[in-house]
Amino acid sequence: MNIAAQLAEKVDGATVVPWAEVSSEQQAQVMSALCPPTEEGRLASPDCIVFPETTAALSQVMTLAAEHGWRVLPTGQGSKLGWGGLADGVDVVICTANLNRVIDHAVGDFTVTVEPGLKLADLQEKLAAHRQFLAVDPAFSAQATVGGIVATADAGSLRQRYGGIRDMLIGVQFVRHDGEVAKAGGRVVKNVAGYDLMKLMTGAYGSLGIISELTFRLYPVQAVSRTLVVSGGETALEQAIAEVRLSGLTPVALDLTLARTAAKTAAAVAGDSLDGAHMSLLARFQGIADGVDEQTVRLQKIATTHGMSCLQLDGEADQQIWQQVGELVNPDTVLCKVGMRPSALPALLAYVETKEAVVWGYGSSGLGWVQWPAARTMDDELKVEMNWVRSHCQQNGGFLTLLQGPVALKQSVDVWGYTGNALQVMSDIKQKFDPKKLLSPGRFVGGL
Repeated sequence: MNIAAQLAEKVDGATVVPWAEVSSEQQAQVMSALCPPTEEGRLASPDCIVFPETTAALSQVMTLAAEHGWRVLPTGQGSKLGWGGLADGVDVVICTANLNRVIDHAVGDFTVTVEPGLKLADLQEKLAAHRQFLAVDPAFSAQATVGGIVATADAGSLRQRYGGIRDMLIGVQFVRHDGEVAKAGGRVVKNVAGYDLMKLMTGAYGSLGIISELTFRLYPVQAVSRTLVVSGGETALEQAIAEVRLSGLTPVALDLTLARTAAKTAAAVAGDSLDGAHMSLLARFQGIADGVDEQTVRLQKIATTHGMSCLQLDGEADQQIWQQVGELVNPDTVLCKVGMRPSALPALLAYVETKEAVVWGYGSSGLGWVQWPAARTMDDELKVEMNWVRSHCQQNGGFLTLLQGPVALKQSVDVWGYTGNALQVMSDIKQKFDPKKLLSPGRFVGGL
């Protein structure tokens, strides 16, 4: 009996779709995350995709996987399934798209408990009715599920004010490699002994367990929102950012990019040009009107002091420019996540300014992303540029991770490029959580 037939017979509350019946679009999403079948004995494709509708069904699937040694690949809507390393020899894809309910929304406590397959856009719509929101703005926000956002630790620009995913995640429930259900945290913030499972599950790419519930802290929607686009040369921008960091200003987003990129987004919203500028700083302020006004005046003064132009966007224009920013990441490109000391971001922008690439950096954390067009994947210079960016990041205490790109490119470069000393610790944790290496095998750092 094949895997699909066994799952259909033994699992209650799940839909099993044999691989031959999976849509071509979803097949392509899955294959973008898998090693190709070039070695003898490696599977050409998974046997099936299973859609559990309850945690109990998810547990049953993993119990069977443990009994038979099936390797599994978790996914939600698949918008970030191709991110990270390539999984090896996957037998079953477990899709959490039908685990998409809001379990509890404690409005007065500003917390919400949800299932992993819930789309962020749908969650934000429900929260907006209570003037609340989850403070993340990840890539592909219209399709991304909360489980996928946690698995890839994709917080976006709002991390400037609210922190990363692990700062908002206060409770987690997940299914272990053997089908047992484990919980940590809860609906209030507290410290406990042992593993901090919320932090471990964040950014683990489904390599430690399959998330079945998540509890987040929420924030109130602010009364006023305004964005300033400050543009100028490399030196002026570097000085202005340093001054902003020391000024006591509290932007919810403080992003750096090339002026040509900012010009596209600004022109699409306000019809303004940033001619003559090399780099731009996008600072977004939210709060009560008087507070936003005061911070606006202070940033405009900093911009004037350093001879930089300043474009102000309010109301609908403010909303639209960040929508434009969210659409900059394209699923058909070569996309890398970068991290470095914040002071090293302007030098990265200066290098990429003469290249065919898009760079976006977060001013206080030093995190960001670099994106090259899909057509560049056959260009020998692409690897040269990637190597320069990785070297620049590492020299400044950071990293470069190849998130998405053709399978052939991922096979020819080191996807994670990890040079730290924690690989043995990560390997030990993987051994404790997934001793049979059934979960996302090979996708994480060091082939874990």
